[in-house]
Amino acid sequence: MQQRGDIAAGRIQLRVTNASPSRATITAAILASPVLAGPADWSAARPVVLEAGRTTDLPVLLPDPRCTAGSGAAYAHLTVDGEATTAAVTDALDVLGRAGAIACDEDDLFSVVQVTVSRAVAATNGAITLSLDVDPAPHGEGSVELVALRGTVLLRFDTGAEAPLGVTVAAGDPSTTIDVTLVPRRCDAHAIAEDKVGTLFDLVARVDGREIVVPLERPDALGDALLTLTAQACGLIPSD
Repeated sequence: MQQRGDIAAGRIQLRVTNASPSRATITAAILASPVLAGPADWSAARPVVLEAGRTTDLPVLLPDPRCTAGSGAAYAHLTVDGEATTAAVTDALDVLGRAGAIACDEDDLFSVVQVTVSRAVAATNGAITLSLDVDPAPHGEGSVELVALRGTVLLRFDTGAEAPLGVTVAAGDPSTTIDVTLVPRRCDAHAIAEDKVGTLFDLVARVDGREIVVPLERPDALGDALLTLTAQACGLIPSD
């Protein structure tokens, strides 16, 4: 499984159900898949005691993908009650495949240009100016088209759900900054206070003639600043 908060962290959840009639204690778990360059370990802070019939989620950080991987099943190697066991992993929603595809698309994009959400400042009339740093690779071949930036459940653009970019970048080009204007999509206080993904934006780009969608990196502090600016734009807290 992959929860909303797992995407930016590069993490998935290994969901384990105790189908036995007795309590089980899990002390280690490793996920192995052909789409991963290495094993994905569960970092166990402490053992998990799972009663009969109960289910738990074990968070595992994904290693780099294997972009040229063939097909094959994924397996979980667990230590349960002190004994090693292996079980096939069901992935009905293709979580591993989607996560690997996004990571490989990021590699293709970032081999030409690095795009980062870098700044956010209050603008006029309750709007927010969001800046993207566009840093082409100093050397290399090829170019990419930055098509659009997608809004979130919390924030949209003054142009609508997407902000058209229409910028073509090649390796060796000078660095530049793109500014877009954000406005709140919703202003209920609990949505802002409990937000997990409302400050995480997706970039639509065209690489080698195919369209890709990748999440953009941004510092945690910038996410906090965006939430504060959203609350200010909504009139929930005073502006500085």
